This record gives sequence, structure tokens and C-alpha cells, in this order.
Amino acid sequence: MGHDLDRFFALVRRELGAAEVTVLEAGAAPPADEARELRCTLPDGQVVAIRYDAPPPDRDALRRRLEMLASTFDTVAEEAAPGPRSRPPVGRLLREELQKLCERSGAVNALVIDANSPILWGAAWPRDVASEAGTAFGPQPEDVGPTSEDQASVAATSRKALEAVRKLVDLAALRKGKRGRHVEREGDAPFVAHSFAGIYLLTLVFEAPFDELRAERAVVESLSRIEALVLALPPLDPPPRDGGGVVAIRRSRRR
Repeated sequence: MGHDLDRFFALVRRELGAAEVTVLEAGAAPPADEARELRCTLPDGQVVAIRYDAPPPDRDALRRRLEMLASTFDTVAEEAAPGPRSRPPVGRLLREELQKLCERSGAVNALVIDANSPILWGAAWPRDVASEAGTAFGPQPEDVGPTSEDQASVAATSRKALEAVRKLVDLAALRKGKRGRHVEREGDAPFVAHSFAGIYLLTLVFEAPFDELRAERAVVESLSRIEALVLALPPLDPPPRDGGGVVAIRRSRRR
């Protein structure tokens, strides 16, 4: 669990520019430094506290982002802990978040692509998008998605977008940890791709011309939570076959 917490803390420090991130036990938290500290209470009563070297500007915006990131903390903790789980697996939460992103953006699918391997880390509607599907992330019986006829069209469009994204010249830069964004407005599978966490691409797939402003706004609203969920994914078991496109859940090895 320590490794997962370290990654969560690193994400909060990077996204919010904090000098220090700690988790305080319920009922035992010392008084807050109102000028340089922000806190957020978790469902179990624990407190995530972030501290700055100097009073930060726009505290309200920072607090809202902290609450959004903290909402994934108990997911990270429960995935790392043994015994029964009271929450759905992280992979399912990620899929649900991607489905909500589709609703807000008007996309027919949303994909999380690994720039360093053939692995497809996540999809709002993963059925038939890749040649294999990890059982922990495959479609669930309770999924309410496109009809069977529509699903075939969504899967075909998603495969075209996936192939196009992997051919982007910008992938070379992403492998070096640089941020990237690409908008493809033409063709049979228009898409918007945003990089995050160094090696991943969040890709919205469309079947027709789309509202780019609406798509960008939806991505901005969802990206931090999607990143936190991707970084919380457990390792893939069994590992994917070399060279195959796989819908999978695997821990990042970039650190």
C-alpha cells in the first residue's frame, strides 16, 4: 500500500503545487495552519492535508481540486488492502468515469492508451475494441451501453481512432514525458487526445463532426480523476501477450 500512497501523494503535489501532503487520523489531526494549509475529510474520517511554503492564491479552486483528487484516495487504500472490499474495483470505477465523460462530451467512446506499449488501459465501452480483454476490466453484465447494432459501429470507430492515435508523431515526445494534445476533425473516426501522467493518452472518439469546446471542457473536468484512477490500477494478471492490443489493468512502471 505504501507504494500506492506515494504515487497518490506525488499526484497531489504535482497537480496542486503543494510542498507537503499527509494523511491524518480521524480525531487526531492537529490544528490547521489556515494560511498555508488546505484539508479535506475522507469518508472514513481521515484527513488529507496539503501544505505550502507560502500562502497559496485562489484557495477555493485549490480546495475543490483537492476534494476531487481525495475522492479517489479510499479507492487506492481499499485496492491495496486485503480482505473483502466494500467498493467496486478501480477498473470498474475508471470505466464508469469514462462513460460519464462520453455523456458530457458527446463522444461515442473514451479510451486510455499507453504510449509505451500496446496496452489499452481503459475504455468506456471496451467490447470488441481490442483483440483481448482483461477479465477485471471487460464489460460487466450490468453495463447499459449501446445496442448490439450500435456497439458494432462504436467498436469499429474506436478501433480506427486507436490505430490513428498510435500513429501520431507526438507519441515520440510523450515517451520522453512531454505533454501533448491532438485534435482530428476529419475522417471516419474524429477524435481528441490529451496526454497525462507522462505516458498515457485520454482519447475521446466521435462518429461525426463534434463540438470541440464541449469536448475540451469535459476533458478538463475529468482528467485529474481519471489520472488518479489509472495510477491506482492493480497489476495485470496474467500479463498481456507481446504485440497484442489488450484491454488491461496494470500498474505504471514509469517510476
